[in-house]
Amino acid sequence: MATAASAHVLTHGYCFDGIASAAVFSRLLEHIEGRPLSFSFRSCGYGPKLKTIPNAWLGGDINAILDFRYTENERLSYYFDHHPTGFASPEERARAEAQVAASKGKRTLAYDPEATSCVKLIAAFAREAHGFDDPLLEPLVSWADRVDSARFDDPEEAFFALHPALSFAEVVERHGDTAFLNRWVPELWQRPLADLADSPEIALLRQPLAAAKLEFLATLKQVGKLEGDIAVVDSSDKLVHPAGKFASYVAFPKARYSVALMRTKDQLKLSVGFNPWSGLERQHDIAAICRREGGGGHAVVGAAAFAHARIDEARAALSRVVSELSSSP
Repeated sequence: MATAASAHVLTHGYCFDGIASAAVFSRLLEHIEGRPLSFSFRSCGYGPKLKTIPNAWLGGDINAILDFRYTENERLSYYFDHHPTGFASPEERARAEAQVAASKGKRTLAYDPEATSCVKLIAAFAREAHGFDDPLLEPLVSWADRVDSARFDDPEEAFFALHPALSFAEVVERHGDTAFLNRWVPELWQRPLADLADSPEIALLRQPLAAAKLEFLATLKQVGKLEGDIAVVDSSDKLVHPAGKFASYVAFPKARYSVALMRTKDQLKLSVGFNPWSGLERQHDIAAICRREGGGGHAVVGAAAFAHARIDEARAALSRVVSELSSSP
């Protein structure tokens, strides 16, 4: 019996769009290849420890990077992303597109910074390029796209996870490491999303999150302050455990933007976001701002990361970002 071809799928970790992208892409790859595949998934995080993908991570017969920054590597078979900062420069993007063209169909690149989510980009590619559409995956694509584009009536809907899909999403955002992906990505293309959200394993992981979210919300209200129309949070001097999407907008509903510097166990993370429920117009490109601080993201949300020892640099970045968002573009 022939050995199954190995497929290494690298995706944005601790992210619902990232895990959904891995599931939809892997199901598509099965359809394209029409042969047995042995999948291996890896969670990739934006931070000071991972500036580029190590060559060893692209060691499969087929290799894919999804919802994460591009890495130039001759073994890269597929690249899908929608972050405006997916490529380090226009020149890198041009080289990548030239390499794909020269591969004569052996490599695929689908990049659209206007796409609302990576999983929606992959699903559209699957239909248009391969005539592939799996109804079982439709709720996953729909919910992951909704979460990544923040299409909610108010921030409380997402923060308090008022739907089973959102419960699963918040577990992914807390536990989405490599082991979690390898356990759950195959389940996502074989079982309905609602069934997974209600499974005993996910329920067990979700149980402590309710208390954690309330604790995190209290921390934001305690250390944060509203400077004009910007919610500013500096919790770089003590360890925090972020919990709950859009917590800043629940704590500061009138803020146009939020800028938060937080110390996690791995790094100092500077998070910047636009509050779509504030009733105010977005005036700045947050991806461009975060890129200047060594990070990236989207026009409405982004981040930059610093090693713990670089606390002075991180605080200076916080100050610069707040100053820029306070001024007219």
